[in-house]
Amino acid sequence: MATEQKIEKANPQLTIGDLTLTLNLIQACAQRGAFKAEEMSTVGGLYERIYAFLDASGALKKADATPADAAAETKSDAE
Repeated sequence: MATEQKIEKANPQLTIGDLTLTLNLIQACAQRGAFKAEEMSTVGGLYERIYAFLDASGALKKADATPADAAAETKSDAE
């Protein structure tokens, strides 16, 4: 057990699940007003980069689309 912990500490890893959780945390914090106005663009930029990465990797399903994506699809369907 101690050997496994040492190996894990020596080789930190980040998974798709971790990134998806990060998106969920950003969404929850934004909805609860946890960010100051001057922090919004920085947090939003991070959210967009992570979202783009997960989307390109195929980790996001259609149901995971952001409201902005859904609105864009609805608009393009109406045209």
